Amino acid sequence: MSTLTEAFTPDAAALAARRMPSRAVPLEWSQRDGRMLDADLREAIHAAFTANPCLKSWPAQAIHALCDAGHLRTWTNGELIFARDEPCDDIQVVLCGAIEMSWTNAAGVRAVAVYMWPNEVINFIPVLDRRGSMHDQRAHGSTTLFHIPGQALFDLFAREPVLLRNVLDLICLRSRALHGRMSRTALAGFRARMADQLLALAEWHGRQTERGVELTIRLSQEDLAALLAASRQSVNKELRWLVGNGIVDVRYSRLTVIDMKALRELSEAA
Repeated sequence: MSTLTEAFTPDAAALAARRMPSRAVPLEWSQRDGRMLDADLREAIHAAFTANPCLKSWPAQAIHALCDAGHLRTWTNGELIFARDEPCDDIQVVLCGAIEMSWTNAAGVRAVAVYMWPNEVINFIPVLDRRGSMHDQRAHGSTTLFHIPGQALFDLFAREPVLLRNVLDLICLRSRALHGRMSRTALAGFRARMADQLLALAEWHGRQTERGVELTIRLSQEDLAALLAASRQSVNKELRWLVGNGIVDVRYSRLTVIDMKALRELSEAA
C-alpha cells in the first residue's frame, strides 16, 4: 500500500483508442519554423485538428496554411507557458506531453481545471477576445507544442468565414463539458467525484492490459487533489478504499482500473 503515496509513473505515453497517437518531437527542434516541418509533423498537426469532431471538416489547405505560419517549441516540465491574465496571442497544438490549466491563489493553493493532452488544439478564447489567458498554463512533463499566431487564424477566417462557426461549436462543446463537471463537483459526493475523474483519465489516457485499464499518465496525488479541489489526505483515503474493494490497483507506482463497471456505478451515485 505504500505505493499509494507515490506518483503514478508509467514509462510510456499512450492515448485511448479513440485518440490519435502522439509523436515524439526531438528537443533540438525547439523553435523550428513551420515552413521547415517535415511531412510527418504536418500530418500530426492535421490529425490533431481533424480528430476533433467540431474541426474534422476543415480542408487540408486551411490547416497547411496554419502550419506555414507557426513554429514548434518544446517546454520543460513545470515551465510556465502563459500566466493567467497575461497576453496569449496564439493557439497551440499539443503534440506530446500535456498542459496543466490551473489557478493559484495568494496562499499558494493550486486548483487544476483540466489537463490538455496530445492532439488538442487550445486557446481559441484568449486569441479571439484578446483578454489574456484564463489560466496559468504549465508544461506537464516535457511538452512539445506547435504555436500558431492568432493573426494567421484571423487571416484564415477572412478567407473562409465558415470555419469560424466550427471554432464556435468547439467553444460551446467545451463550455458544456466544463459546466457538466461543475455540476458534478457541486452536487456529487467526494467518492463519486473521484470515480468520475478516474473514469475520465481512463478514457483519455488509459490502455487496456490483462489486469484492466492502466493509466499511462504521470499524476501525483497532489495533482489529483488539485483536479478534485480536495486535500491530498482525502485523495489518499479514497484510493485506499478503492484498492481495498478491488476496484483499482496501484502497483509499482501505476494505477490500474480493475472494475470499470463498479467505478462507473460509483461515479453515478449521489
